Amino acid sequence: MSFQRTCYNILTPHSDAHEFKTLSKIFDFALVILVLVNVGAMMLETVPGLSPTWQRELHTIEIVSVLIFTVEYLLRVYSSAAAPSRHGEEGRSAKKKRWNYLKSPMAVIDLMAILPFYLSMFVALDLRILRVFRVMRILKIGRYSRSMQTLLTVLRNEAHSLGAAISVLLVFTVIAATCIYYIEHTAQPEVFSSIPASLWWALVTLTTVGYGDAVPITTLGKVFGGFITIMGICFYALPAGILSSSYTAQMQLKRDRFTDTVRTALDDGHLSEHDKGHIERVRDLLDLDEEEAHLIVRLLQHHHSTSPNPNADKKPHT
Repeated sequence: MSFQRTCYNILTPHSDAHEFKTLSKIFDFALVILVLVNVGAMMLETVPGLSPTWQRELHTIEIVSVLIFTVEYLLRVYSSAAAPSRHGEEGRSAKKKRWNYLKSPMAVIDLMAILPFYLSMFVALDLRILRVFRVMRILKIGRYSRSMQTLLTVLRNEAHSLGAAISVLLVFTVIAATCIYYIEHTAQPEVFSSIPASLWWALVTLTTVGYGDAVPITTLGKVFGGFITIMGICFYALPAGILSSSYTAQMQLKRDRFTDTVRTALDDGHLSEHDKGHIERVRDLLDLDEEEAHLIVRLLQHHHSTSPNPNADKKPHT
């Protein structure tokens, strides 16, 4: 096997090369630990009065982490050419495969995690603001979390519905800010000085957070504020409901796929060691709970053993 293909099998958690499964898991675990250590070091750097000794050690962690992340990024770009072609994309060149990878969200996150470090070294500008992108390294954990990947799938599937719900929220927020401005501006010209300034009150009230830094004092303003609070409970629950229902549907889809796999394996009446290994790989791929998966297997085995053979009562034609 080529070096390129080997790198792809190790770096890609969902690779079909089962002989690299253990090595891939070890690599993923090491990268997750490195990300957590790096983010922790970044947070400690902001602690006032940190001794110079600790500053040097934290800076060393930063340099070593960036070097490892850089090697990982380059290897991912290099090995992406070995990725299997999807249906309808057969014959795609290595250059196009690498370009598709470079445009992927996770590749962009990997690049933004290391780019500020190199820019600060080679560009003679004050790029301290770019240090905020270092926190994006924690998003790299999403590559190794099936739950995060499921959430991203939900966001992609429900992008249109979420966009519509957020548009309604923005419109309602502007209307609330406009109304409270005209109601409270005369009584509190400093607090509700303009409609843009009133947007903060509208957002905080509609989300039912209520910091208390901007509060209506007129009778009409209080009545309107109560109405906005009640409406906020209704409107701002829309995105949460959309995400919740879609996430539940995705998990049910995984259970259905696992159930179909078990049913197919039980066609011959029993589960061989090969079937059990295949079912376990599917379970791991779908990120199903082990206890839940075993329950599904036992229920289907029981149903298969107790259900009558549909061909038993059939008589041969004479």
